[in-house]
Amino acid sequence: MAIKRIRVRNFKSFKDLEVELGKFNVLIGANASGKSNFIRIFEFLRDIVKHGLDNAISMQGGSEYLRNISIGSSEDFSLEVVSDQRSRELIRLEEKGSSEMKTYETIYKFTINFNKTGSEFKILEDKITQKCKFVRLEGKKEELQEKEELGEGEFLFSNVEGKLKVDLKLTAELPITKDDIFPRILGEVKIPPKTLLIELPLFPFILP
Repeated sequence: MAIKRIRVRNFKSFKDLEVELGKFNVLIGANASGKSNFIRIFEFLRDIVKHGLDNAISMQGGSEYLRNISIGSSEDFSLEVVSDQRSRELIRLEEKGSSEMKTYETIYKFTINFNKTGSEFKILEDKITQKCKFVRLEGKKEELQEKEELGEGEFLFSNVEGKLKVDLKLTAELPITKDDIFPRILGEVKIPPKTLLIELPLFPFILP
């Protein structure tokens, strides 16, 4: 699993930065060109997972040092990470065969609004999108093989006012629902204030 693309807005020296990443990446640039601040994007993500969003902001020196000086509170801070995280999930056992969900890309994005003084912030957007393919399997349980691709879809996990919302979007009329894959108990998950989805133990796979 690796990060393929990252985009950040209103972060330190970056007003709006989008970078495509490969398997091997080298940062080259003059002094004060933003190399250190680019590394701090990943440090900020790491600190959120380990210490929580509020503490991670403080570890950057507070919102005053987190945001771009020329933008300040006039625009929201946002960060988007796209990874090639892959997984396979057997979602249905039938007499005629089984179905499987194959995740091939995961997108995580959150947006924060700071007040003018920077003393308070509000999470405006916090969501995980998993792109996946659905395939039909045939054979015995121990020797299942892919028979045909049924279609594609997206799973969306959103932090909506402190509650976890789960949605499924399909590109074809497939007889699959979100309850076939994820237990309904996920809809009862409550998220503490000022907490992002990547802080929850439910989503350890988001960042490599």
